[in-house]
Amino acid sequence: MALSPQRYSVIFPFSDDGKQVLLGLKKRGMGVGLWNGFGGKPEPGESMDECACRELKEECGLEARDLQHVGVLLMSSAKSGQKEVFVYKAKDIVGDVIESDEMEPRWFNVADLTYKDTYKEAREWWPTMLKGHTFVARFEFVDGDITFQEISHVEAKQLALLRSAVNEP
Repeated sequence: MALSPQRYSVIFPFSDDGKQVLLGLKKRGMGVGLWNGFGGKPEPGESMDECACRELKEECGLEARDLQHVGVLLMSSAKSGQKEVFVYKAKDIVGDVIESDEMEPRWFNVADLTYKDTYKEAREWWPTMLKGHTFVARFEFVDGDITFQEISHVEAKQLALLRSAVNEP
């Protein structure tokens, strides 16, 4: 019997003109020292959308008013099992950016992103997200190295079906 995948959300706040993205430098836990969006595991009874919004508020003080579900990452490895990560973008954001005990936020120009100090797989799927595509990306890892990857562009309604299936009790 296969175990259910671990589920996570990750959200990327963008400036109103879409030219800047807010990333957080992870200060502790998984991914320490790497730049990423803001996210984590859902609390019991919490939808993935609610999880993304809560994590954004907790990790950098912002509230997302316009949440867009743009992708799903399906990741597997013998060591850490299967993970599903629901990827969100937010443009209409309110609040003041604050540093938390977990993340050090900083705005980056999208055109200047180098993918230095990011997860290996981020270099593969971030460009798809940044170009405005909705997607499902699958990665398999052995000893931390990507051994298989596949990124498929999907329609937003397909993502909505995936999200609603996960959010059902």
